[in-house]
Amino acid sequence: MKMYKAFLPLIEKNARILILGTFPSVVSREKGEYYGNAQNKFWRIMFEIFDKEFSMDYYEKRKLIFENGIALWDVIESCEIEGSLDSAIKNQKYNEKLPEFIKEKGIEKVLFNGGKAYDFYKRGIGKIEKLILPSTSPANARMNYIEKLNVWKETIIGGD
Repeated sequence: MKMYKAFLPLIEKNARILILGTFPSVVSREKGEYYGNAQNKFWRIMFEIFDKEFSMDYYEKRKLIFENGIALWDVIESCEIEGSLDSAIKNQKYNEKLPEFIKEKGIEKVLFNGGKAYDFYKRGIGKIEKLILPSTSPANARMNYIEKLNVWKETIIGGD
């Protein structure tokens, strides 16, 4: 099985929130984009939280999170994986640079895109104050889009 590497972090100087996923999906790896699978609702949620018209353009997506002090990275640095499910991740190497990165960049809040991202972090890197949000992946069918959106919005920008 082939070993895949995760993306570099998406971050600008003003980042205060770091959102951690587990590892890019097949579609994301093919496109070279965080949350590149249109079925994943991450970007729709971000645009809706910040009351912006949704754009498929990756430059616009990046601009949106940068303008709002958000950075993205993954808990797993490299792994063998067949398909996109977290349960298919094998022989993972954890992103051990994360604690230093969080401190150096002045990150104030670390959010996990789903419980699996936190589980991998805890197992491979260590404990951290956690804010686990419902996964935006289509594999998470326990909540509908509106329920996910509301939890993400409350966590990132607070109530109305």
